[in-house]
Amino acid sequence: MEQQVQASVIRRKIFALFSEETRDKGFPKYFNYFIMTLILVNVFTMILETVKSVYEPYKTYFHAFELFVIAVFTIEYIMRILTADLAFPCGNRLKSILKYMFSFYGLIDLLAILPFYMPFTKLDLRIVRTLRLLRFLRLFKITRYNNSMELIKSVMSEKRSELGVTCFVIIIVMIIASFLMFYAENKAQPEHFPNVLSCIWWSIVTLTTVGYGDVFPVTGIGRLVGGVIAFLGIGLVALPTGIISAGFLEKLNQNHKDKNTDKHTGQNDSNSCQHTSDHQKYCPYCGHKLDT
Repeated sequence: MEQQVQASVIRRKIFALFSEETRDKGFPKYFNYFIMTLILVNVFTMILETVKSVYEPYKTYFHAFELFVIAVFTIEYIMRILTADLAFPCGNRLKSILKYMFSFYGLIDLLAILPFYMPFTKLDLRIVRTLRLLRFLRLFKITRYNNSMELIKSVMSEKRSELGVTCFVIIIVMIIASFLMFYAENKAQPEHFPNVLSCIWWSIVTLTTVGYGDVFPVTGIGRLVGGVIAFLGIGLVALPTGIISAGFLEKLNQNHKDKNTDKHTGQNDSNSCQHTSDHQKYCPYCGHKLDT
């Protein structure tokens, strides 16, 4: 019995490291900052690994740090599983564990360590560890003091129909441009325009007005098509930005009006209460002042 009580106390202390109520206090606060710093340093080392002049001389140190990161993340993942019933109370411990494991953050935690334990896979999922930083946005109390994320979500939800239509039109124009450029440039540049799929890269670069210059038309018809697509891209690509900007302005104006309405309503209620209290000082029948 005593062992069960001790185990329960230990699990609650472990859960305190991840709980929102205690994550800003004492040791849990420093623990969360340690994990966040470890993620940032790990992402930075992953970037350095792509620089051969830096990675080759210090390969052993990079590998040792990777082992340390994996050990910390694995221990953290196990601790979250052990305290899943406290984070996801369902009345059944197994259901709580499965609920955590298949949650958004649970999957990210698993993918962050999975590549190490599955060396036969060619996929490098370590970059997923960057997404773990999303968990620690709460350290900055963004969700508590700033409703910007809720505003973005609301705007995107209300404008999803307009954005969907705009994106659909852009895709249609991109496909048509790819076909036209294929027929115009295939014979002149078979190495750059071998098929329609290859032309899609040119369409994306041209519609977005980026223009890398790696693939460009050389025939008269191709240049004409390219010019038309470039002009269309200026307007089409700007449409989603305009829709989202208009949605933000509408929301901000609506929030401003709501605040003003609440302010005036509060003032009216205050005046009404004052008026009522003044009337209560006099008799409603004879009008004489009452003794208070």
